[in-house]
Amino acid sequence: MTTSSQQTVLTDAELACLLGVAQGRAPSAGEATALAAKGMLSGDDASGHTLTPAGHHAIHVDEPGMLPGIDE
Repeated sequence: MTTSSQQTVLTDAELACLLGVAQGRAPSAGEATALAAKGMLSGDDASGHTLTPAGHHAIHVDEPGMLPGIDE
């Protein structure tokens, strides 16, 4: 099993944090560390935090796919 095929379980608080980052809010140090370890967040306090592709997917999982041929 590869890392990319393993499921990651996110708490409601972690999902709320990802939404906050997408809206421009900075996560706490603990949230940033936990989400970075789960592959959902990248960056640091100095450069700011951004969602990884997995982080984007986590907050948009119920929406239609955005990449024709890949997300369909």
